[in-house]
Amino acid sequence: MAQLHTLKQKTQELNTELYALYLSYRDGRVQWYVRLLLAFVIGYSISPIDFVPDYVPVFGFLDDVVIVAIGLSFSSHLLSKNILGQARLQAYEELNGDTATFTAAYKIVLYAWMLIASVVAVILYKLLFMNMM
Repeated sequence: MAQLHTLKQKTQELNTELYALYLSYRDGRVQWYVRLLLAFVIGYSISPIDFVPDYVPVFGFLDDVVIVAIGLSFSSHLLSKNILGQARLQAYEELNGDTATFTAAYKIVLYAWMLIASVVAVILYKLLFMNMM
């Protein structure tokens, strides 16, 4: 049970750090090359598309860990400590504060996926059964 709590805590820390990097990306004082690195790191960490697919043993998950860890490390070193500190504080306040906003956001995403699945189901139904008549 303690391991599950530790895993949840580490996941929360990673989410907060990624959100802080996103907030840093939006700051106008950040140089263009740092923004490019931030966009790559954030995009790769939340993207379902990988360089090495996850079904490849060991290397599928290892590339995710290595690329995201190195990207987070380089991003942290390239950003101004003042900018990153302000972004971390804002990210912590926003992620640990109002949970109603995140609940609403999750509902919107869920409803969008349900709508897409319904449209795909109707199209597949029409394709399969309209040709039989």
